[in-house]
Amino acid sequence: GQDADSIVTREDKNKEFLLSFPLPEVKDFLGLVYQCLIHEGTKSNLGSYFTPTNIVDRMVKGNIRPDYNVLDPCCGTGQFLLSFADYLPNPEKIWGIDIDPMAVHIARLNLLLKYPQDFKPNIYHLDTLLDLSLDQPSSDENLKNRDALSVPFLREQRFDFIATNPPWGAGVDIHTLTNLKKKYLRITSGESFSYFLIICLELLKEEGVLSFVLPESILNVKTHGDIRQIILENCHIKTIERLGKVFRNVLSPAIIMKLVKTKPNDDNEVIVRLDDRKYKVGQKRFVANQGNIFDIHINPKDEEILRKVYATEHVTLKDNAEWALGIVTGDNKKFLLAEQHKGYEPIYKGSDVDKYKLRKPSFYIDFKPEKFQQVAPEEKYRAREKLIYRFISNKLIFAYGDKGSLTLNSANILIPKLNNYPIKVIMALFNSALFQYIYQKKFNTLKVLRGNLEQLPLPIWGKETFTHISGLVDRIISGEDLSEKLDEYILEQFGFSLEERDYVNI
Repeated sequence: GQDADSIVTREDKNKEFLLSFPLPEVKDFLGLVYQCLIHEGTKSNLGSYFTPTNIVDRMVKGNIRPDYNVLDPCCGTGQFLLSFADYLPNPEKIWGIDIDPMAVHIARLNLLLKYPQDFKPNIYHLDTLLDLSLDQPSSDENLKNRDALSVPFLREQRFDFIATNPPWGAGVDIHTLTNLKKKYLRITSGESFSYFLIICLELLKEEGVLSFVLPESILNVKTHGDIRQIILENCHIKTIERLGKVFRNVLSPAIIMKLVKTKPNDDNEVIVRLDDRKYKVGQKRFVANQGNIFDIHINPKDEEILRKVYATEHVTLKDNAEWALGIVTGDNKKFLLAEQHKGYEPIYKGSDVDKYKLRKPSFYIDFKPEKFQQVAPEEKYRAREKLIYRFISNKLIFAYGDKGSLTLNSANILIPKLNNYPIKVIMALFNSALFQYIYQKKFNTLKVLRGNLEQLPLPIWGKETFTHISGLVDRIISGEDLSEKLDEYILEQFGFSLEERDYVNI
């Protein structure tokens, strides 16, 4: 056995190790421990993730005066509440709501420890989405085990400042969702953060400020056009700051959006912060964009370049093309072979699509449409000429197809129907450095979507220009390295200066 001295020495070393262990510098240490204990699946279902302290403080600083009434409508364990407390002498001006009863208890304790005076924290166990919808009828059954008595009082409150990191993509129970859809008819997405936004706008005083952490997808994804339109009608967007990927196990990059509740006007400017860049854009540009996209990646210099492109006489693919999705087999292991067998033909996936031409196919298939889960009309695949493009991509990558080739669902099909507009010119434009620039500035998505492609301008140039571009494309398909030469030629046709060409090519 071991002697007593060696045991004591080991215990002392363990204590020393524990005491010397570096602890994170956070205000809400209890909340951090609680987050660590919550099962990852529970956090995901609730849309609940710990917001870094530096982000919380940045959102709060400069937005609070000592007499403000402030709220975090999904306060968790109280990170934002503790940041509010740094600026408010009266703790009764701080309000918090959360659906998680344990988080509410911790938030109350955090605030009681923060202030020396005796007070009862205004932190309530409620469902903001249901209980604080201003004219939403409540019932004892709906409010069971929650702070029911506080609801009428809370609904009457109006706040100078509201800040939070609301749930993203959180599952909203069917009862709550049904009630929300009845009241907020314009929110068609069913997205939890959109409901939080609209309810908080109702709770704000006129000229009140709202600061939310949101997924970057709110800026440009079609589904969120509903809440973008509501924001543009009711707010001056003060700032949009890109944070990148700040939450573990959350794929979507995040932003901070700061709004002032006021009737917007044409002079409203939005301060955009992207990494180390900062600039202003006119809010009215968002109003004019199709789908009210918040195209924050377009700075004033970009705006001038895009103006030149779109000022050129042009057509678009809107109502001027046929489209087809690649085949969804339903069971690739069953239907696809890595080597060609009798009766099997090539089928191309997204990674087989290069600029201008297809690579060697990854798979072969026995084309029996009735056996597949989803398939476009066969004539789309067998078209005499078509363009094949990568669907999952943040860049435009288009290949020419004249062999009647099949594609999987990661490679989609475009068949232009523009008289006297050569298909190879369209491919050259979409593959060009200029159109990569346009696409990323205007849309900045990880999928190449038909609706976005339909907005790209196809300039109406003369026959000689079209013939020259088509000739260069043919030589590239044949193996010549002429992509840069073609890019420069396209830029020249728009009359860009050398400085503008260099900027686009970065």
